[in-house]
Amino acid sequence: RIPDSLGTKELTAVIQETGGMLARMSVDDLSEMKETDNTSLQFTLKFYTLLCFISYFSSSQMLPFYCCRMVRLTLKHGVCQESVFGLAMYSAVICQSTKRVQVIQEMGRVGRAVMALLKRVDSSAIMPMVYSAYYGYIVVHTAPLQSCTDNLRKGFKVAISSGKYAYVAFLNSIHIVRTAFLSGQNLSTLLKEVDYHLQVMAQFRNNLSIPYLTAYRETISILFDKGQSVGSRNEHDSTINAMYAQRCKETVYFNKSMQSFWLGHTQRFTHYSKKLLEIQSLGSHNRLTILFYAALNAFRGVKNNARSGSKFNTAKLRYKEAISALKPSAELSPLNFGNKAHLLEAEMLALEGEHQRAKSSYAASITSFCSAGYVQEHGLACELAGNHYKKIGEVETAIDFFEQSKRSYMGWGSKMKVDFITQKIENIHRN
Repeated sequence: RIPDSLGTKELTAVIQETGGMLARMSVDDLSEMKETDNTSLQFTLKFYTLLCFISYFSSSQMLPFYCCRMVRLTLKHGVCQESVFGLAMYSAVICQSTKRVQVIQEMGRVGRAVMALLKRVDSSAIMPMVYSAYYGYIVVHTAPLQSCTDNLRKGFKVAISSGKYAYVAFLNSIHIVRTAFLSGQNLSTLLKEVDYHLQVMAQFRNNLSIPYLTAYRETISILFDKGQSVGSRNEHDSTINAMYAQRCKETVYFNKSMQSFWLGHTQRFTHYSKKLLEIQSLGSHNRLTILFYAALNAFRGVKNNARSGSKFNTAKLRYKEAISALKPSAELSPLNFGNKAHLLEAEMLALEGEHQRAKSSYAASITSFCSAGYVQEHGLACELAGNHYKKIGEVETAIDFFEQSKRSYMGWGSKMKVDFITQKIENIHRN
């Protein structure tokens, strides 16, 4: 029997019990589970798969329960195509909802077993669904975002070429654009890719995913050149009001926050990031990302050498919130989160007048962002380092960092940021 609803206490108990069952099994145990040809089980799991997709777009609190039920049926009766998806979706849902690195590690372990199982079963039908869960929610915490994007594109191609799984293809679309954007893919290229996905969605009359991509399209266009040459809106704008529905709220606030940060609108960023962080179901990766930018945004509000007052105290608070979340994540993935932690430490040290230590932290973050290939955040780290060197009177070094920043922003394709840094350099030379 499927309950109509579950209370938080009941749902937590189901999740913990299911997690305990999986924790007692090794990766080999999970990946070598027997296959089943029980047609009744397969139809039941197909039904739960459908419930998962409905719950995903309706932001239903029952989604974790459906995933747990699929996992339990699999552990009891054996593996089929749909049970592999159930394990993947369970891991994705738990990853999304946790703040604990240990839980993310455990879901990564289950995820590895899922990928091994995928090779055993006839995977063409479920591969796009599994890829969407695994590369969209689980390994974004540990793997380079560029590799996540590449694998999500593979999932999209398989789903769309089949003609049967368009709804799954467009789940991959959302993840593709998000991971590509966060990894610093060239904005002009990404804008074309978004338009391609929107065009295909329109052909398939898939209106559920369009609002998500429209939000990212607006952000990309604004960061490209404030939307002047390509326009931040297009023929899909009729969907914009729908984005404020419950299911799209997180994506809207995330994009509004990103737009505000890169445009330098401090108060606007504070407004949208606060709304985002108030969402109870906020995804763990979005949470880490926005905490990082919220701390940087708070540092912007502190006047030169001001080491007291409300803005200074706010900056310290945002720094502590962000660094306490990023440090454990950096142990899992230095190239995804260690560079962010270094940059926040540099800004805090600069604010406290610890100039030599700040220089070391700026250098560490710049090197790490470069190694990771996150060109936009490499440009940001160089820009902030340039600001610091300028403040302490080392103007030539500041110009060098600004020039590095400009080159990175050019690679990112942000004319807006290139123009901003060019103006900074010209102002220094004039003065």
